[in-house]
Parts: sequence; C-alpha cells; structure tokens
Amino acid sequence: KIMFAWKPTSSPTTVQVILIISDQADISMLWETAFQEKGFTTVYEVPENALQTCRVVDPAITIVDTHLSHAKRLAFCLELRTVASGPILLLVPDYNGNQMIDIYNVGVDECLLKPINPTFLVVKAVSWLLRRRWIEYESNLTQVHTGI
Repeated sequence: KIMFAWKPTSSPTTVQVILIISDQADISMLWETAFQEKGFTTVYEVPENALQTCRVVDPAITIVDTHLSHAKRLAFCLELRTVASGPILLLVPDYNGNQMIDIYNVGVDECLLKPINPTFLVVKAVSWLLRRRWIEYESNLTQVHTGI
C-alpha cells in the first residue's frame, strides 16, 4: 500500500511535537519509533505527568492509551482537553456505542480500536495534522510504501 510524503509547514524554529500518553512504555516506544522514522518529534509521558507536559510542549497532536476505567478515562480526557490545543486521539480496548458518545462529548477528536498497527497510527495522526494544516502534502515527492 502507498502513502504520500509530507513536510511540516512550520518555520525551522518551531518544533511540532506528537505527545504520546501511555501507561505502557514498551508499546509507546514502538509508536515513538514509527513517528520518529517519519521525521516527527515525539514526547512520551505517563498519565500522572501528562497534563503538565502538555502545557509545556503544546503538542500538535496527543495520543492517549491508558488502562484506566471508563469513568477515569473520561475525567482524564476532559481535563486534557482543557490544556491540549491540538487533536486528541484515544486508543480504546473495545467499541461500545454509549461509551463512544461519552468520549466524544468530553472533547476527544477520534477513537481508535486497539490493537493498532504503529504505521496506521502514524497515518491517522498525519491525516489530522494535514486537516489542521500543520503539515502539508507534497505531491511532487515520491510515494512511500508503508507496509500496511
């Protein structure tokens, strides 16, 4: 399968950060690597420190994957929405229609069902960044095989 190349639209002095909030360091390292291979700067943070880190780095996009209960995950995402200016992607273990309504109502921009392929996660994040015009599509660049 094919994915087109992209480049950041920010100035050379602006660093766009992908914030990965997770209580699973081993899986998060895979995601960090996948983003870094595509030229993105990533920051990994545990949920306990995530709000402060989000305030400091002002991420272009935030990815959340925690083992919190639904109620605690909602409270966390609601508070995160108050400090995150960019899109929030939430990874969820299952799809429950009523829970999805709650999740979107607290300000999450997109839910992704786990397990998730790291390359697919990068593609979803890139689509949000393109939508926000934080990166731009480079039609003259070579297509890249993603392996999806």
